[in-house]
Amino acid sequence: MAAKIAESIGLELVDVEIFRAGKRRVVRVYVGKRDGVTVADCAKVSRELGTLLDADNVLQDENYILEVSSPGLDRPFKTIKDYRRNLGRFVRATLREPLEGLGNKRLVVGKLSDVGETSITVDDGTPRSIPLDLILQAKVDVRLT
Repeated sequence: MAAKIAESIGLELVDVEIFRAGKRRVVRVYVGKRDGVTVADCAKVSRELGTLLDADNVLQDENYILEVSSPGLDRPFKTIKDYRRNLGRFVRATLREPLEGLGNKRLVVGKLSDVGETSITVDDGTPRSIPLDLILQAKVDVRLT
């Protein structure tokens, strides 16, 4: 439901978390778009999703809190879509083991210049192809200018 609503207003569903907080469930929905998510975007998703959750009784009359937000700049990438959404941005990738040509370093910081099905390319002065299965964690390298 959340994916269809997000897509209908030009957003991408990034993640959904459902967990219990005391006597209530919390439904936390993260949406994104290339040029950033606005408060109005979140409000629209929240209204439409809340209406559907209630109408379809998805949570079986349980009390719940619905939260809709952007994933935040420093959220680790979870899917290939996260990498694609951040193409052209500076990223910070922590590797399982050093990449050839980096010595003992397991951290690569540079501009994400390509995203393939099994690898990404990060340019830190030298374009480096990094297999996705070698990456422990990657996220946007926030730079204040």
